[in-house]
Parts: sequence; C-alpha cells; structure tokens
Amino acid sequence: MNRIIFGGGFDPVHLGHINMALIARDTLKGEVIFVPAKVAIWKSDSIDKEHKLAMLRLAIAKYDGFSIDEYELNQKEQPRSYKTVEYFKNKYPKDKLYFLIGQDQVNSFDEWMNPDQIAKDTQIVYFKRPKYVVKQENIDRFKMKAIEGPELDVSSSDIRNLKSLAVSEEVLKYIEDNCLYFIGKIKTYIKETRFSHSLSVAHVAYNLAKKYQLDCQRAYIAGVLHDIAKGIGKDESLTLMKQLYPEYLDIGAYAYHQFLGEMVAKRDFDIQDEEILNAIKFHTTGRKDMCWLEKLIYVSDKIDPLRPYDSSKLMKAMEEDFNSGFLTVLKANYEYLGSKNKDIDNRLSEECFKAYLG
Repeated sequence: MNRIIFGGGFDPVHLGHINMALIARDTLKGEVIFVPAKVAIWKSDSIDKEHKLAMLRLAIAKYDGFSIDEYELNQKEQPRSYKTVEYFKNKYPKDKLYFLIGQDQVNSFDEWMNPDQIAKDTQIVYFKRPKYVVKQENIDRFKMKAIEGPELDVSSSDIRNLKSLAVSEEVLKYIEDNCLYFIGKIKTYIKETRFSHSLSVAHVAYNLAKKYQLDCQRAYIAGVLHDIAKGIGKDESLTLMKQLYPEYLDIGAYAYHQFLGEMVAKRDFDIQDEEILNAIKFHTTGRKDMCWLEKLIYVSDKIDPLRPYDSSKLMKAMEEDFNSGFLTVLKANYEYLGSKNKDIDNRLSEECFKAYLG
C-alpha cells in the first residue's frame, strides 16, 4: 500500500492543506497520513495538542483515505523529520512511503537534518506551484517528484490573525467555541454581550454571502469586527475622532464607533481590504453608493436574531432576494428610527435613505 506522510504545524489545519492532501491522495493512489508537529521547527510555540487534533479530525472527517498519526505530538520534544520517517518505516515495512512537502521546502531541503536518509527511505514529492523557482540541484540530488493541481494559497498565520478564514465551517466553529486565535483577541476589545452580537452578525453575513455565492470569508471578517470599537470610552472616542475623522464629527457620537472600528481593524488586525473597512466604517449609518459588502453588514447588523425584536420577516426578505431584501430592511430601519424618535438627521443616513428609498 502507498502511504503518504504529510507533516506540518496544522495550527490550524486549513483548506490549503486539505487541497494538497486530496491531490496527493488521488495522484499517488495512497493513504494520506497527517502528522501534526508538536511544535513546528520554524515556530517558538504551538496550540495545545488537544485543539490541534480536534480541528484535524473535524477537517478530514468527510474524506476517504485520510488519517492522523500522533507520533510527533507524543514525543517529549519535537522530533526531526528523519526520525519521523524512521518511525513510519518501522511501522509499515512492506509499504511504499511518500514524503509530501510544499514547493517552498524544496529549496531548503538540503539544510534539513539527514536529508539523504529521508530521500533513501521515502519518495519525496512536492506540490508544484506556478511561477515559483525551484532549486533543481535539490530535485536531482534527492530524486524528488512533483505533483500538480489547483493551488490554494493559504497561510495558517493569516487565519490565526483573521487575515483569512480558509478553513472548513466545522473548524471555524471549533475556533469560536474554544476561543482560539482571533476570537480570543476580539474578546479583549468588547464586552461579552457585544461580542455575542458581533459573532451573530458574522454568522448572518456569512450565511447570506454563502447563499448568494459571495465571499463568505470577507463577510465574516467584516461582521465579526463591525463593533470592535464599542469598547472605547466616550472621551477617548471624541479625542480620536478629532484626530482621525474630523470630517465626521457632525454625524453624532452614537456612530463614532463605526469610524473608529475602521481604525482598530487597520491598526490592530492589519485589515487592508477597503471593502471590509468600508463595511465596518458605515454599518450604522449607511451611505450612498454602498458596495455589496457594505449592504450585507448593514443588513446583518439590523436583522441579527439577538436583537430585542422579531427580525424573522426581514431575514426572510433577505433570503428571497438580496437587493429587494436590502431595500426592505433599509425601509424598516427608517421607519423604526422614526417611530423611536431616533436621530437620523445626519448627512450619511440622509444620503443613504434618499439614494435607495427616494
């Protein structure tokens, strides 16, 4: 039987890993064995073993030909790759072993410990990436073979830092439920009730984006960060508004958090996507000429099921048609604000209502 050793930090396991494993499985006609590292050689720390394993199990559950081996996790110290290969050679003495690496690891493979031994005991295969220059002398020396397929350029560090969400829905839920990575960071900015609302808005936005085949990842990121500045006090908010957003001081203090949310998203979460930033920046007031993501976050914030009113009809309207649903929610919000004598006489809200409701 063919056994494909696939080691890595898997902190967390993401869709790029799964894509690579699927291509290896189908190309080499073998079982892919995920071997999570205790602590990856290039990192100083790693998430707890239990979390890493739980996310891996969730990520591979629906696929045939995938398994997990805890050899490296169970060692006192992170073993070198040649030791891992020795372990599998002893475990499967009659099977053909493949050692799967990324193309970026090809060029440094000669610097690994005992690379010739790894090449002797396994067939080294690497995932070929377009426009990436490889070190041909390493390919020749270690008799490496390439496998090819559609590439998903994903980084675990980007997921930890909320720059990407290219994980399965099951893994994302696990991250939420266990307060891992960016979730723990967000909770340091806002109170628990506000966090619950933000997470709920992220879910509404994600599901609607998925329904309309829009970008679910960006919808979630904008949704979960839309109220990130709610924890900033009134005095500090005013000071920051005078420094950073003097052109919006006239909008009203109730909306300052949307502008400062853009600031926090850029400064502390390194969000550079202008559409995500604008969706945060105008989610309370709206504005004219809103992009799809701005409309989505505006709507998701208003129809969040955790709100103290029944939004089921508005949710249904959004699920039936995105554009007409947006207008329905916008009109309902206009009428609600009017009935509660809320302040809507700011230029952004006026422009928004006039542009879309006439």
